Amino acid sequence: MQGIFPHLLFLLTLLLGLAGSAMAQEKSPSSPPTPEVQAVIEELQSLRMPETISFLKKVDPKLFAEALKTPEGRWAMDLASRWSTPLPDSSTDEGKARVREYIDKLSREFAQVPRSIFDPLAYWRMTSCPEFSSLPEDEQDQILYTEDALRSGFFLGKLTPVQREAVYELHDLDFSIFKRDIRIPGILKEQYALFTQWGPQKLHQVLEAPWSAAEFLKALGWVFVEEHRHWKLSRMPSWFWEALAEFVEGPNAYPTFARMARESMLPGPYRRASDALVFLADALKDDRMTRRLDELREQIDAEFSPVRRRVRH
Repeated sequence: MQGIFPHLLFLLTLLLGLAGSAMAQEKSPSSPPTPEVQAVIEELQSLRMPETISFLKKVDPKLFAEALKTPEGRWAMDLASRWSTPLPDSSTDEGKARVREYIDKLSREFAQVPRSIFDPLAYWRMTSCPEFSSLPEDEQDQILYTEDALRSGFFLGKLTPVQREAVYELHDLDFSIFKRDIRIPGILKEQYALFTQWGPQKLHQVLEAPWSAAEFLKALGWVFVEEHRHWKLSRMPSWFWEALAEFVEGPNAYPTFARMARESMLPGPYRRASDALVFLADALKDDRMTRRLDELREQIDAEFSPVRRRVRH
């Protein structure tokens, strides 16, 4: 079961796609908020997740953007990012899983928010309110987890319906397996069954976008661990392994691995996926795939290892 997104990753994840328009200079309003903008701020102050997302789906984007240009509006958005349910005890595996599942639920809702709402939300995410530190610790955590969900929702919203469905299926299976605590043979059977159900066309589509490809490769990395780091090629049709070899040699491999490396100070998910593909190349006796993986690993290590060292120290 993969861990929840650590708060320490925010310094890295701020560099991702949401940052584009969000880094624009703050414009101090020359006059108090209009009654319409003030109404948006007051509405936000009364909301909690997931009701807040329902509000974001229908609010006027221009009024919302104006609201978040004000300190009061940004603080209202902080308050509206708290959850309507208590935060599970994240000191236990079960609690961590429940937090992850709720973040995933929020991210799916955020994926349906109009694109025009994401620019002001991204700006809000790049700023901090002095009042934040006065909140109880569990409410601070809720806000940070909501920011995780916002980021995931932004990228989910950019996927095709097929790619998005595949990501949801991966996550749903992950949660389901954890809740049932089934043994490794059963886990492998269900994971391979999902991949087989996709077929070659859907798998190719999943591998075409860095976000969905990364989510698939995270799952593949865990499958490799569950296989005791030894691929049994007979478990899947040849099209499955061929698609992975084509992906490694194609243009989306580096963006995908870079996204995985960028998401974590520790190389766990990226390294598991990379190792899985290295061992697959060996099992397939595919020298070209091996050389390409060596090149990709050198690129990723050169770019991200120094960043990890700076953050850790």
